[in-house]
Amino acid sequence: MADSTQRVERTIQLRRADTGDARLLAQLGARLFEQAFGSANTPEDMRMYLEGAFSVAIQTEELGDTERMTWIAEDAGKAAVGYVMLRRGTRSDGVVGGSTAEIQRVYVDQAWHGQHVGEALINACVEQARAWHCDVLWLAVWDRNARAIRFYEKMGFRAVGSQTFTLGSDVQQDIVMSRAPS
Repeated sequence: MADSTQRVERTIQLRRADTGDARLLAQLGARLFEQAFGSANTPEDMRMYLEGAFSVAIQTEELGDTERMTWIAEDAGKAAVGYVMLRRGTRSDGVVGGSTAEIQRVYVDQAWHGQHVGEALINACVEQARAWHCDVLWLAVWDRNARAIRFYEKMGFRAVGSQTFTLGSDVQQDIVMSRAPS
């Protein structure tokens, strides 16, 4: 008897976000951040962080910043399934280079994990960092997020330092990772 199991390939498209996407990103960002980290943090700390990081006003400001670029990953029906934000000119401990770009957020809906959405989002950042003539691309990842650390290592990032991240009232440790955009 033939195996009737088939792998279904799902496709996504990336599009550049603009200020008109502020409400979408506020909702998507809060939902995906809580999906990724909600179970590992207290509800109060999560609520405080989400209110401070994902308001429509903050998203509008970030999307209007000429030193940032944001891409939204959409499925075939145009539903947002992930996004990434890149910012030019930031630094952290261990990041060495003349011109830097930081991947500030990269989140993918758990239903899309393993579907190469994260790779597509990181690759958009790599291409933009090249266009900006950056010599270093970097990010910070929670030191307790082993799955993300493995993914970033697969994408060529290596640990170069650490920094703190405050979620509500909880001070956490991030690993700073970097790579050349070439």
